Amino acid sequence: MKRLFIYLFLVCMLFIVGCNEALISDFVDTEVAAIVRGEEITVGDLRFLYSDDSLIDNLDGTIKAKLAEQEVTELNLDVSQELQEIKDRISGKSVNTFDEDDTDYANDIRAFVDAQAKKFGMVPEEYYEMYVEKTQAMVVYVTAYTEEMLDEPMNDGSEYVEKANMILDKLVEDNEGEIQIFLK
Repeated sequence: MKRLFIYLFLVCMLFIVGCNEALISDFVDTEVAAIVRGEEITVGDLRFLYSDDSLIDNLDGTIKAKLAEQEVTELNLDVSQELQEIKDRISGKSVNTFDEDDTDYANDIRAFVDAQAKKFGMVPEEYYEMYVEKTQAMVVYVTAYTEEMLDEPMNDGSEYVEKANMILDKLVEDNEGEIQIFLK
């Protein structure tokens, strides 16, 4: 009897997991994954940044980044110079930067960029430039917000990361009523 119960449980879990994976691939890029204080994050926004199998895992971080961006704007923090530096730094660079690098990291980047570029009908260089610009902009906004909220300078990297995460978690908590998540 116990063996039958375990077998049925495993079959049910496989069915649930299989359905969830199928559902993720069925989402249309224009579908709204979340609304953060009135701003939409679409499935397409997430798909551009992450592989399909990690969309849900990265949604919380994307929500935190969107909240940080909104807060930076509300606080009138000027990040235009940092954003321009990103554009200048990545302009003309491509995934080919990693061509002579045969490490697992470089190979993983090339594989990710090639798959994503194909998914969006882009050449890898075009996708890579847009991807770096978007992800680095997210980092700029999160960094600007967390640094503004920190009371004292941080000397230790792990201490900074821990405090920054606490600040972002509090930001989400404070705005819980203004965050709707549709992708689960």
